[in-house]
Amino acid sequence: MIPLPWLSILRYVLPVIGVAGLVWWAHHTVWDNGYASCQAEWNQATAEAMIARDAELDVARLRGEALSKGLAEKERELSALNREYLTYANAITGNCPASLGVLVGTAAAGQTLPGTPGPSPDPAAAVGAAAIASNIATNYPRCWECIARLNALLDWHAGAKDSVTKKKEE
Repeated sequence: MIPLPWLSILRYVLPVIGVAGLVWWAHHTVWDNGYASCQAEWNQATAEAMIARDAELDVARLRGEALSKGLAEKERELSALNREYLTYANAITGNCPASLGVLVGTAAAGQTLPGTPGPSPDPAAAVGAAAIASNIATNYPRCWECIARLNALLDWHAGAKDSVTKKKEE
């Protein structure tokens, strides 16, 4: 049998233990539900951020594909022009004046082309030196302008700091 003083103490201790247990259960229930709620909000915000990021990446990918397509078209266009010019140059090989090498060398070195020359000193030349010099003087700067524009596009697309093809300077 339990002594009487113990019974009077237990009469107060048991309700305190019960209330403490109830408070502990309520605390953990609220804590767990709050944590679960916060976790759900976090997961939703993360999912929304990932969807927004993926949308931005898709837009950037589409822009890059469009730019790549445009660059490929320009490259094909320039290759066709290059083939056309080479065909033209090969067609007149042997009929050009000897001074053509001087003009081409000057232009390739990036130096200023001399003034328009007079008639060709080579009587066998079918094409006049003045026509060739004028053609080179017109087309060579255009070539470097095209290269500069394409380099700017390539640099912008690749994020490069230096030009892909640099003009020779003296």
